[in-house]
Amino acid sequence: MYKRILIPVDGSEISKRAGYNAILLAKELNATVIVTHIADQKSSISYEEFQSRGQEYINEIRNYATENNVESEEVLIYGSPKNDIRIIAKKSQIDLIVLGTHGTSGLNSTTMGSFTEFVVKNIDLPVMLIK
Repeated sequence: MYKRILIPVDGSEISKRAGYNAILLAKELNATVIVTHIADQKSSISYEEFQSRGQEYINEIRNYATENNVESEEVLIYGSPKNDIRIIAKKSQIDLIVLGTHGTSGLNSTTMGSFTEFVVKNIDLPVMLIK
């Protein structure tokens, strides 16, 4: 069924919840998770801050994968989230994307974030949303 699961993370609580759920699913399916953080190069965050924060977000989820004996990989990119998520999914041969309904934008729980909406509408893969 699903052998390679992509987990985009941004440090938000919903993103973490999605990551933890994806890892538990991967454990049941004997799948590998690919944890990614993509910072928008057009944002005000510096490259150094991006690297530090992004690696922290990735490490938290990968540590949980290790604790659960789930194989994991990472992709850390400073670029264009909507473009790069497509590239990562294709190059990493992803079968499923698991992500939160919204991230660090602070939207209320009834609104789907713009990145999540983009993934659901534009990437031709199964997507599991966690709220």
